[in-house]
This record gives sequence, structure tokens and C-alpha cells, in this order.
Amino acid sequence: MRVDQRPLAERALVWLVFAAVLIFAAARFAEKWSAPPRIEAPIRQSSAGARDYDAAIAHIDRLIAGLRPLADQQPDDWLMRERIAHQLIARARLSGDFRDYVQAQQQLSAGLASATPGSGPHLSQAALALSTHRLALTERMLEAIDRYAVPPEAEVREGLTGLRGDIAFYRGRYRAAVAAYAALPQPDQRMAIFLAKTGQPEQALGLLNRIERSGLLTGQMLAQIALLRGTIELQRGSWDAAEAAFGEADRRFPRWWLVAAHRAQMQALRGRTRQAIRAFEAVARRNDDPALRDAIASLYRAAGDYAGTELWAGRAAQGWAERLKLLPEAALGHAVEHELAFGTPARALELARRDFALRPHGATAIALGWALIANNRPAEALKIIDAVNGSSWQSAEQHLVAARAHALLGDSGAAEAEQDEALALNPHALDATATLLWYGH
Repeated sequence: MRVDQRPLAERALVWLVFAAVLIFAAARFAEKWSAPPRIEAPIRQSSAGARDYDAAIAHIDRLIAGLRPLADQQPDDWLMRERIAHQLIARARLSGDFRDYVQAQQQLSAGLASATPGSGPHLSQAALALSTHRLALTERMLEAIDRYAVPPEAEVREGLTGLRGDIAFYRGRYRAAVAAYAALPQPDQRMAIFLAKTGQPEQALGLLNRIERSGLLTGQMLAQIALLRGTIELQRGSWDAAEAAFGEADRRFPRWWLVAAHRAQMQALRGRTRQAIRAFEAVARRNDDPALRDAIASLYRAAGDYAGTELWAGRAAQGWAERLKLLPEAALGHAVEHELAFGTPARALELARRDFALRPHGATAIALGWALIANNRPAEALKIIDAVNGSSWQSAEQHLVAARAHALLGDSGAAEAEQDEALALNPHALDATATLLWYGH
């Protein structure tokens, strides 16, 4: 055995230094892992913009009233018609009123007709067409801009890039969509939606946090971000976080009917049926969105009130019929849901096929899957959903469709496996109240 021949004092000094190093390292380790979490910058709300929904609608109404006489005096001025269309679109996005979209389209159509070649409201028309799910028209407008003699400015080019990403997303070309979104100078809510729909909710929520802290934002903009955050939390079954986000949206931009509908829906999901009915009916008195009527009908059915169910389902059917006449592409998706819940399987399948043909992405594929199952075609439904499962799209609902299809085909093992997949994405996926989900899915 080798014996350390160094003097005792020297050996003691070595051990003291070694111990000090250990203590220092331990302290740094503890500091690293016990450091307080990074404090995020506060959200700064701008004093600009309307204070609440009613004030926003009133402001838009005044602008439209002031612009219309000017447009009448200059019937060939497409810029003036575009300004009116912008306000109508802004009002439609707040109110959900399809009649505003139709009026905006009339203004843009007149503007395009009067514009000289190589000019016109092509970008505005592209944005409106995308909002109303008319992808082919969106593409034609982008192609028209590409033919301009003078290349568009940087801001317009960014808008074109975003729209091309949206087209790719709704056509199920997810790689092209994310490439376009990533090319934007500043990622926006579209990237957050993409991340949430492709199984990356944490990244989506992180992006929303950065967006809302990127500068002074109006209350309406902050409410939109909070509403999207709540929707993402809802999709992954984080009900408390979703409810908190919807409450934040209401605080930032009070009296917005869409936020109120999401909050009423949380009451329904938690089994507070009577409270949810009262809340939804209060919203419906302020807004005639047919999806509100569907939600109320489903709640009356859950309460065993079949007279109430028939009353509100009939009102919803009338609303969807009107919207399908006004803007069929924009109404198809929600009309499918209505038919599946209260209409006929054959009609649901007809509408779902049309919607999927126009926008073959995850959401329309899932709706088509449910419609096929309702028409006792589980093998066809499974073929559609297998394609979704093989793509980047990730949601609990696609696995529920697959589970139902497998069960109908007699494969209980595969059905249970798909249910497990759904529960892994959303622990509330199989809750009895899941059928009451009409907003934010």
C-alpha cells in the first residue's frame, strides 16, 4: 500500500481546498436549480381602441355611415369602396354576421370592376375570400397581385406570404404552411394555431405569451389572444386554464358575445346545465349566431326537455339554411355539426363531403369521418381518419372517430387503443358533457 509522504499540514491544506471546491460547486448547483422562475414582462394594454364590444361596433357603424356618402359621390373610386369593405369585414369578424361579409363582397366586387388593369383591391378580396373559406378565389387574387407591373411593397408581400400559408394549411399541406408562417418577420397567431393543431400546445401558448407582450396592444387584440389561449387549453383538457383565459378575454374586451359563449360553454362542460342555458340564452338575445341556438338545443336535450330541444334546433336549422344561401363555403363546417346533432345523416354527409373537397385538412376530415359513421360507413371513415393520423394534425377527436369506427367494425382492441390516444391528448375527451362542445374545438 502506497502511503502519502507529504507533511500533514500540506495534506490538510489540500483537503481544505478540495472541500471548498465541493462547497462552491454545490452552492452553484443549488443556485441554478432553486433560482426563482424568470418573471415575464407585464402585458401592456393600449388606451387606443374601443373599450368594449358595444363601443367597437358603434365606432365601426359611424365610420361606415360616414364613408357611404363619399363612395356614392365617387362611384368609380375603388379605394373608397375598399375602405368601406374593410369596416364591414371588421364588423363581421366581431359580430359573426354573414350579411356584413356579403356587403363587403359587394363593395369589393364593385371596386374590382371599376379598377384599371393592374390595380384594385386584390389583397382585400383575397383576405375576405380566405375568411369565408373560398380558397380558389383567394389564389386568383394572389395571382393577380403577382402580375402587377410594380412589385408590391414589403408589407404587402408579407400579407401574401401569410395568405399562401393559410391556403396550404387548409389544403392539408402542413409543411408548406409552416414554412410560409416561419418566413414572416414576426410570427403571429396563425403560427400559434398551427402549433396547437399539430400537437405542440406548449409552444403555441409560449408564442401567444410573446405576442401579447410584444408591445402596446388594444383590448380587443388582447381578448383575441386570450380567447385563442383558452381554446388551446380547452382542446387539451385544461379546463381551469381555459376558463381563466376566457375570463381574461372578457376583462380585456367586455361584452363580446363570442367570449360570453365560451364562458357559458364552460358551465355546460362542468355539468351546470341550467346555468349554462340561462347564460347561452342571454347571449342569444344579443346575437343570432345559429351555433348559439345549437348549443341551447343540446343543453335542453341534456336536461331532458325535448320541447325546448325542438324549438331551438328548429331555429338553428333556419339560421344555417340562411347562411348556406348567403355564403355556403363559410357555413358548411358548422352546418355539418348541426345536421349530425339535430338533422339527418344523409344531409350531414352531403355537406361534409362538400366541405372536405374545398378544404381537405384535419378539421373537415374529422367532420367527414363522423358523417360517414352516422351513415354506417365505418370502413370509409377509418380510411379518412387514418390519413389524418398519418399527418401532422393531432387532436383527441380524430382518435375518437377512429375508436368508433373500429368498434363498429368489431375490433375492440383497436378501439380501446384509439380511446387511450384520445385521452392522452385530452383527459376530458370521453366525458359525458363532451357533446356540449360547440365553441373552441
